[in-house]
Amino acid sequence: MSLASLLGLAIAAVVLVLLVVYYAWVYRRNSALGTPGVISRVRLTCPKCGGTFDLDYVPGAAVTAFRLGRSRYMACPLCHKWSTFDMTRNRLPVEPRGAR
Repeated sequence: MSLASLLGLAIAAVVLVLLVVYYAWVYRRNSALGTPGVISRVRLTCPKCGGTFDLDYVPGAAVTAFRLGRSRYMACPLCHKWSTFDMTRNRLPVEPRGAR
């Protein structure tokens, strides 16, 4: 194997380890808050139409939005206009497991 391919494998291994550590941290944080798994739930209000909606998302992953630090630039599911939404200040408190 060449040096470039070994370097590529080493970089891939480091990235994989960092992702596993990050999602383990997210899982523990969400478990402490009562949310199962790595999915977080936020209640967002659209600044354009004023509509309120709940959004389930995986921290660190954005398929239909652009991540901007703690915010995301995404389309509102109600009015379909693009706006910036703060994903950290609007977390929903979750019922403890077995509360129902």
